[in-house]
Amino acid sequence: MGNRIYGSNNEPLKIQFVADTHYYSRKAGTEGKAYEKAESKSQKVIKDSDLVIKAGFDMLCEDDSTDIIVLAGDTTRDGEMDSHNEFIEILRDLKKKGKRVYVITATHDFRDGGVADGYVGDEVVKVPAVEDRHDLWDMYYEFGPNEAISTHRESMSYVVQLAPGYRLFALNDDTNYKPEGERGSGFSDDCMEWILEQLKDAQDHDQYVIAMTHHPMISPSPFYKIIGGGNMQRNHETTREIFADAGLHCMLTGHTHVHDISYVTSKKGNRFYDVAVGAMIGCPPVMRNVTFDPKNAKIDVETITIKDVPGMDTKGKPFDEYMKGFFFGMIREVLWAMGYDIDRLAEMSDAFSIPGEKIKKLGWILKPVGKFLDKLTFKKVWRLCKKESGLKKADIADIADNKVIDFLLELIQNLYCGDSPYGPDTREYKLTCGLLNIVDSLLDTIHLSIGKFIKGATSVRSLVEPLLWNPGYCDADAVLPIYPIYDESNPAPAEMFEEKKFEDTVKKSKKGPLVLLIIVLLVLLLLAVILGIVALIIWAIIAIIGLF
Repeated sequence: MGNRIYGSNNEPLKIQFVADTHYYSRKAGTEGKAYEKAESKSQKVIKDSDLVIKAGFDMLCEDDSTDIIVLAGDTTRDGEMDSHNEFIEILRDLKKKGKRVYVITATHDFRDGGVADGYVGDEVVKVPAVEDRHDLWDMYYEFGPNEAISTHRESMSYVVQLAPGYRLFALNDDTNYKPEGERGSGFSDDCMEWILEQLKDAQDHDQYVIAMTHHPMISPSPFYKIIGGGNMQRNHETTREIFADAGLHCMLTGHTHVHDISYVTSKKGNRFYDVAVGAMIGCPPVMRNVTFDPKNAKIDVETITIKDVPGMDTKGKPFDEYMKGFFFGMIREVLWAMGYDIDRLAEMSDAFSIPGEKIKKLGWILKPVGKFLDKLTFKKVWRLCKKESGLKKADIADIADNKVIDFLLELIQNLYCGDSPYGPDTREYKLTCGLLNIVDSLLDTIHLSIGKFIKGATSVRSLVEPLLWNPGYCDADAVLPIYPIYDESNPAPAEMFEEKKFEDTVKKSKKGPLVLLIIVLLVLLLLAVILGIVALIIWAIIAIIGLF
């Protein structure tokens, strides 16, 4: 293959990329206690989805530098028939305004049993929804499948000749079967065979491939991989390796509502990008411009932020700032509930792709942790990890009384919005990682590997550190290099495997044995207190009996 990049004679092609519109018909109910409860545990503005989507699409239509919009699934909130019918009319309006629209559907676009939740006053009612996912193919046929040069009907995937030298691979991964009979996102063996055949055909005709699917193929953070592991595409690690070596450089994804750009390198040295976009009606309310330029070996990625939503009361704030408050407030309630109301926490956890039952099982540890965090300040953290952080009291004077829980809220917000700013030279980084080094030292002392409980984890610090800073590409705007396809006949250069090295600004901790000793002493003290109370009760009972 040499150093060939397919489509390298092409002129650049710009597309507009959206996902997770989650359109909700007002006919399903937007008033009453039942609806208010549903929205209170959502990270999306449900009722005003029509206004937000209109505002976003109007922004896309104002840009006449491209006529291509691709939508990577979850068109509706929960597959309501009214939602689908109304959203399809919105897409038709886009086409009338000169846009070409290409859609795949996903798991939120159909419901087993053919019903979804609606709301009337205090009651949750059932409203008609799409039951058979295959019906969505015909419903959205005019938005991509009608132009297909090849289709995989079972998965509802298709290939379109998007422009001279460019093909769009619209890969629906919502409920394929692998192995047969097992439900879950991903691609069946038959579908994978079809995809690879189409990739080979594209290469034979010197076509650059643009691809989209719904579920992420790279976790936006090690932390997310743990809390939302079930929401990753099935067999994503294997599949992306195959795609990268077959010449598929970049996948556009949604589902997580996390605004992220990540990459991996295959064993053969081939780079694979996952460019995710946040939900239009969530936080952050964003879309993307993506310009593919194989001639100059690059992909330009830009963020489009929805700031103005006519007709919606945003309390005088730009819409993106309003959504941060909406989202931030919900997260704050989550952290409060962690310490004081586990049932409420379990009720809200679905909004973050964490099963409520898992929360209840972990309640015994989450509750004391939540209470501890609620009272923790940076000053208290600094006292614990002076040596590890290398910071002096004067270094943190202006943030000493800041509550750690507010900092955690910011980190979680940054997970979704992208680009955490706390690099290795910041005080916040040193304090956080210093404390985590102590925790890891304790685990090492008792020979307890966190990897036994959390798959893929090597330390507590490794889980949290990516929330502090992003050593890779900027999640909002980035220029991603395109590389040739490397194989046995054209081995990848050494730099494809090189990882960025950063000097660790935080010292390792040796406090594990001391912490263990303190814990043991506290446990012994607690036992002594309990035994003392028991002895006192027995003495009192004996004394009372003696009176009679």
